[in-house]
Amino acid sequence: MSLTRGEREFACEYLGFTKKWLLDSVEGLSQQAMEVRPGPHEWSIAQCIEHLALEGDFAWKTLRDLLRQPPTPEKQQEVRRNIKQMIVIMTDRSRKGQAMPFLQPVCKIPDSGAALERFVSQRDLLIDYVKRTEDELKNRHAFHQTVGTINLYQFLILEGAHSARHVLQIEEIKGATTDRRPAGRWWL
Repeated sequence: MSLTRGEREFACEYLGFTKKWLLDSVEGLSQQAMEVRPGPHEWSIAQCIEHLALEGDFAWKTLRDLLRQPPTPEKQQEVRRNIKQMIVIMTDRSRKGQAMPFLQPVCKIPDSGAALERFVSQRDLLIDYVKRTEDELKNRHAFHQTVGTINLYQFLILEGAHSARHVLQIEEIKGATTDRRPAGRWWL
């Protein structure tokens, strides 16, 4: 089952939109602003970006590994969510999640600029993949801890929704730290 033209266009547009949204959200922020944490157990903007870069690497590896496996059309009946439901669930910030230990930001990437470049590079590769692939994405499945069994087309959309979730988190951080900005040109 190849992607339809509409599916391909939607995936490319959504992945591109969420990439641009992240870039717009952090544009003009200083490194100091990126490192402010709203609370002791909450991530900074820099940590959100690092997490997205780490998760992007993991997603590429997972996608390649799943594509090496034989198709699993019998699992289609286990898919319980449509694209809209997945996006709503993933971007619902009232539900907190816990990143897997190897995806938690712990300064594995030197700085926010490098992490952002890595994210953009990964996202551009993913968009290019979607434009060109003839892989049977809708005939292969995976289990996702938040939304359950999904096909690999949904997996691609989930990458965009995951980014959107963290852009919303970044906006929360910016709002929460407004009153605790250091003196001077905090946003520059």
